[in-house]
Amino acid sequence: MKSGLLPTATFALLSLGAVIHPISAAVHFDSSLCEVVVTDPAFNDIVREFYHDKARQLADDGLLSNDFWQKNKDLVFSVCDNGAMYDSFLVHGKGVVFDAQMVGFLYAQSRALVAGRYISAEFPFAVHAKLVTAFVRQAPGLDAGPLAIIEQTLLERGASEAFVTGMTADPDFIRRERTLFAQAMYFLVMHERCHVALDHRARRGRIKQLDDAARTTAEQQMEFEADRCALDIINADESRYDNSPIAYFGVLMTVATQSIVANHPELPAQTSHPSPGARISAATDSVLAYIAGQDSDIAPYYDATVRGTADYFLGLLAELRAHD
Repeated sequence: MKSGLLPTATFALLSLGAVIHPISAAVHFDSSLCEVVVTDPAFNDIVREFYHDKARQLADDGLLSNDFWQKNKDLVFSVCDNGAMYDSFLVHGKGVVFDAQMVGFLYAQSRALVAGRYISAEFPFAVHAKLVTAFVRQAPGLDAGPLAIIEQTLLERGASEAFVTGMTADPDFIRRERTLFAQAMYFLVMHERCHVALDHRARRGRIKQLDDAARTTAEQQMEFEADRCALDIINADESRYDNSPIAYFGVLMTVATQSIVANHPELPAQTSHPSPGARISAATDSVLAYIAGQDSDIAPYYDATVRGTADYFLGLLAELRAHD
């Protein structure tokens, strides 16, 4: 399977302005888990910002319980290039392995979502749909990288090269792009940390004796729980500011990445994960409930945005399944 991601994404992630420290490589707790250990400071510093720095800030601010933090505080991380595995996974008692291709694809989706709205209020998801579809279907041109696919899509939809260059250099565009990428990383990190806080390792041990169907159901329930836990943490953080349900886009981008794996049997898809559609539906219900609980004049706008986004993404998933 082609990936077409890492070199372009490395360059792009550097543009996010991460503070690069000369000795900032992650603690690679088990290099056997990596096909290639990624030591690029850009990747490691970006993951560290959310995995370590943001988590510690949340604990200091009282948004993580003492029990949650005590179970999580000593975990480390590794960044690997695992042949376009497009996944992160928890090694209980040690830490989390992040696939660099997945990180790069989350960044690319952030650009696609923002760029799509810049060029069309009527079809704001067209660029994102083209990007995800290209990777799910392994379309020609992947070797050029996701940012090239985004640029080509923008040109096909009538944007000029000068417009695209100016748009991606615009400070407001960059801020929006960074915000969405941050939400994706925030959700991904908290999802893995929630598995630890919710004692899912012990539960996995208890369900080993179940038959395959019952075990899969129990494993998928734990994934739903980790999703909900991560959303609750991010929403609690966001409620200190403007109660925006922006965490939803973090779920969408993570689930869109899962759809690549789900559509390619040669990749290590995990039956323990619910389907992309089931995950986005559950997240939609959770976020809509969060919005309904807010006393805000802008709540109806947020509600409509989440519902419209869910309709788009569930429709995209249906199209991808129909193609198969």
